[in-house]
Amino acid sequence: MATVKVTPEDRERFARARELGRLQAQDPSAVIGARFNERKDALELKFAGGGTMAIPRALIPSLEGASSSVLASVSVSPAGDALCWRALDIDVYIPGLVELAFGRRLFAAATGRNGGRRTSRAKAAAAKANGAKGGRPPKRLTA
Repeated sequence: MATVKVTPEDRERFARARELGRLQAQDPSAVIGARFNERKDALELKFAGGGTMAIPRALIPSLEGASSSVLASVSVSPAGDALCWRALDIDVYIPGLVELAFGRRLFAAATGRNGGRRTSRAKAAAAKANGAKGGRPPKRLTA
């Protein structure tokens, strides 16, 4: 069996990845629970922010022939962004599933709003530089 040597840089990288995963799992949009509702033939997702959502199984073609007992074995990834069925060797990315359920336009609008609210050092520096130039230019009226 081969031996893998872990360097200090690797340990630092692993620590950063674990911290990023911990932060992602605390995001209100992270899924913290999932179960298959046989009566509704849907997956019920519970989000960290307190909301719930039901996604019809028919939206996931790879689950088409699966039995209810196998579908009930769904688990959520540690980051809260994927559903996993080990017995079927299937992983489903939750943001893609939500986009599929609600449509691309609605999903893009919601993610765009959230992206605009994000702050970063680069965004702050750009705003400061633009402010030094006189700020945002006024809109021109056209007839």
